[in-house]
Amino acid sequence: MISIAVTGGAACGKSAFCKRFEGFVSGDGCRIFSSDEIVAELLETPEIVSAIQDIPDAAPLVSKGRVEKRSLRKLVFENSGFRENLESILHPRVLDRLQVLTGRLRSERVVVLIEVPLLYEVEFPVSRDVDLVVAASPKTQNDRLTRLRGLDPDLARRILSSQLPIEEKIERGGLVVWNDGSEAVFNNQIRHLADRCQPYLNE
Repeated sequence: MISIAVTGGAACGKSAFCKRFEGFVSGDGCRIFSSDEIVAELLETPEIVSAIQDIPDAAPLVSKGRVEKRSLRKLVFENSGFRENLESILHPRVLDRLQVLTGRLRSERVVVLIEVPLLYEVEFPVSRDVDLVVAASPKTQNDRLTRLRGLDPDLARRILSSQLPIEEKIERGGLVVWNDGSEAVFNNQIRHLADRCQPYLNE
């Protein structure tokens, strides 16, 4: 198993990278672990909903046993204390899910892409072989958040300011994919990385 932690800034294309990489690798040679998808699943479970209700200021986020995710996201970027409490609930469970997956695949010829948006911000304790940063300019990030995803400009600003500067992430990463241009250029970078992994998968 080769494990690659995939991180980067908001709206830089981390999920798109993972899906396209998987498509470029032959057979079943790639597995994707998305932290965001696991968090979305956890937020649907009664255990997590109950734990969130117990966080100060969080009770209005829950209605009829469900978390209002848009309001949750807004509060996460407005209240650092709430964010820390929420992370203390979610992150250990995300890590448990990851360890189950990597434990099962450890002896297989496979590339595991571990998508962790806040890998460096929270120093998420992911065991991996290399870090890959999907990056774009702050201007492009802001445009994608507001124009393409329809976020309020103030919320977009809060999201970007809560993360490390993209330049620092690039410095820390072992591999970088620059996603600030055309789809063709983005795809060519991904295909190149997939081709480099293929000999390992074919052994």
